Amino acid sequence: MCGRVIVEDYVGPTLSQLSHVSWLERADYARQLLEMAQEFSSAEFRLYLTDVSLDNFAVDTKGKVKIIDAENIVLVDPSVRGLETTEHINKGIGCQDCFSFSYEDLCGHTSTDHNFFAVCKGMLSSTAYSQDLPVGLLHSPPSWVTDVYPSLKTDVEDCAGHINLNIHHLPRRREAALHLHSQLVNILREALLHS
Repeated sequence: MCGRVIVEDYVGPTLSQLSHVSWLERADYARQLLEMAQEFSSAEFRLYLTDVSLDNFAVDTKGKVKIIDAENIVLVDPSVRGLETTEHINKGIGCQDCFSFSYEDLCGHTSTDHNFFAVCKGMLSSTAYSQDLPVGLLHSPPSWVTDVYPSLKTDVEDCAGHINLNIHHLPRRREAALHLHSQLVNILREALLHS
């Protein structure tokens, strides 16, 4: 029902090594990371990332983001009887600005927002875990982006769980991640049309 897998690969420079590239390139990497989070969270067997950093993802020569160090992935079979069917919300309990989770919670639910928390809080938000890019992968968007997509920053922080997180409100990570992904797709499409 639940186990661990180790996989490693070299494909190119890590995301932390690419922190200097243009905002549009970083936006495309963020789009791909959100797609991974969605795919891993809804696959037949759920894969939950537990070691999330810009150093564990790399970009190949075609611009595709890949996991290169996946030594700590939790694998869950959601078809096992007895699992909680309500989505588990990772509240980041245990520390304010670090990546915390419970194996029991991941393995005890058919669904969780864990991967969105991992990607958004760990790599995209203004308080990302990376020492190489502590302001997150989506820092400093061009003014035309913030003018046309004023909710972009809010969606990043909502996905990370920074906004509306109190005793009465749970993070709206999945919704914010899907909206953020949609905005990034539109931004990248518009940039391509105008280039």
